[in-house]
Amino acid sequence: RGEYYPANFDKPNNVSLVANYKFTQRFSISLTSTYSTGRPITLPVGTFNMAGAQRVLYSDRNAYRIPDFFRTDLSMTFEGNHNVKQKFHTSWTLGVYNLTGRDNPYSVYYVLENGKINGYQLSVFASAIPFISFNIRFQ
Repeated sequence: RGEYYPANFDKPNNVSLVANYKFTQRFSISLTSTYSTGRPITLPVGTFNMAGAQRVLYSDRNAYRIPDFFRTDLSMTFEGNHNVKQKFHTSWTLGVYNLTGRDNPYSVYYVLENGKINGYQLSVFASAIPFISFNIRFQ
């Protein structure tokens, strides 16, 4: 019908904060926070019977949004020896993805089961995830 609707990846608000601080030549810390409004979604608003089968009635296209996204990551880096004549330098990084453990929805979908519409939320990194990495940088 030629009506406007938000595109699938329309996120009107998107803010990122990145902070790095080097305490010494060999120790630094990094914090990254990201916030964005949820993507548009078309929701089922009811059911109806047609030709002997139960069908789903949907809202206008992309008229709703999934919940907002917020995530904070924290890491600490420990540098190895900074000898100029070395052919490579090493470092260890320890940190946590999704420090707050927020259950951010990546996608929301709905399924008609036994005459009832059930909603499901798919999340990625639904809890805090610690990590350790060993890095080698060649000169």
